[in-house]
Amino acid sequence: MGWFEGDTWRWVLSWQRVLTPEESRDEAQLHNRLQQHFPRRSVRDSITWGQNGSFSVKNLYSKAANIQDTEVSVDRLVCAVWQKLAPPKVELMVWLALLGKLNTKERLARKGMIQAELNTCTLCNNHSEDINHLLVMCRVSWKLWTSIAADLGQALEPINDIKRLYANWLSRRFYSRITRKLWLT
Repeated sequence: MGWFEGDTWRWVLSWQRVLTPEESRDEAQLHNRLQQHFPRRSVRDSITWGQNGSFSVKNLYSKAANIQDTEVSVDRLVCAVWQKLAPPKVELMVWLALLGKLNTKERLARKGMIQAELNTCTLCNNHSEDINHLLVMCRVSWKLWTSIAADLGQALEPINDIKRLYANWLSRRFYSRITRKLWLT
């Protein structure tokens, strides 16, 4: 991870494969942050979590909660995914979609993993496959959403954004707990 050159610490990051342009930008940001933190030869290394020097999750959480970082924000909608109502792989997919990180064909083409002309929607073969098209705006997806809603006695108004659809989905009121669980899964 690094070494001393005289009295100056040099961070060195190495990877097993060539980074994508997006990963290279992330690496540059990480390197900039690392430049602000470095070991000192005159100070002996030690790991200290609490006053008694032992690790505890409570102490770690307390330290993390006190960090004032303007770049840290919590999206409550994204956090709402983890309700253990659906299989973990489904919750993971929804979480990635809400974060804008789901690997659609459009995203894979942008990363250079597939050719740009191959980013047509898998379901309708009509539009570029981005997150909002694939999960909400595609006629096949929208037909599925409205069919599920109708089966549960609900109606959906047209929405063109996965976050808005998910927020709308979560805000629904039901008289039956079972129907609500079905709706949320």
